[in-house]
Amino acid sequence: MSFFKRILKPADEPRSVTRPERRGGQRHLINPEFPLLAVLSFSGRDVGGNPATSKRAAWNWKGRLVDFSAEGARMQLAPSVLAASGDFCDLRLNLEGFALVVPCHITNMRVERDGVFFGLKHDITDEVTRDAYRQLLEIVALGATLKAKTKTPKLDESGYLVELYASDLPSRLKVWRHEASGAVEAFEFLLKDSLVRAAQGQGLEYLPGAAAAPGRRISPTQVSEIQRLFHWVVPNLAPAVPDDVREFLRRYAD
Repeated sequence: MSFFKRILKPADEPRSVTRPERRGGQRHLINPEFPLLAVLSFSGRDVGGNPATSKRAAWNWKGRLVDFSAEGARMQLAPSVLAASGDFCDLRLNLEGFALVVPCHITNMRVERDGVFFGLKHDITDEVTRDAYRQLLEIVALGATLKAKTKTPKLDESGYLVELYASDLPSRLKVWRHEASGAVEAFEFLLKDSLVRAAQGQGLEYLPGAAAAPGRRISPTQVSEIQRLFHWVVPNLAPAVPDDVREFLRRYAD
């Protein structure tokens, strides 16, 4: 299932064209607060290392998706899970009711005290799954790739100190602080081609386009998708974003 129909939808192009994978093999850590449920489905093996002979085609093992990239993922499961490199599996993901099944195979395993970490390589062959997975990767990357662009915050025409965090992706977070106290007073977050902004004591505002333009209308469908995207991006903000800014955004995203 596609997570978004409008705001993260790629531009139309011939299906015969193979799109280059953005960000290459860059892996993005997934914050445990991100409401993503992960299950690894495979037949498993017995204590002797032989493939299981259960009548069930596969067992579903709940775990935690630690990080992922365009090509693969890393998942933590319980120590009791038995598998081997090369075993085929399905990575079943659910993000607040949006389900996605990604065919994979296991490339490596590392046993630690708190579980087994599985390295997974994706075996995606259909365009629908590829587009949905690309959207999921972009949801996390929009926040996880932000970097501080302001060494010394300066006063702008509003009289507040301004900080800027930006990414190579269409993602930019602008923060206004009170000059005397340093408290966060407002933010403006560019996500793809939509703006989310709010100020202390005021509600959220959703705007179409990379810049606020008076008179531009936004449809209820767009508002719903921007709200959802903002809600999912905030838990995965990069370490460069200060804790008080995270908390300020979280109050609006929850």
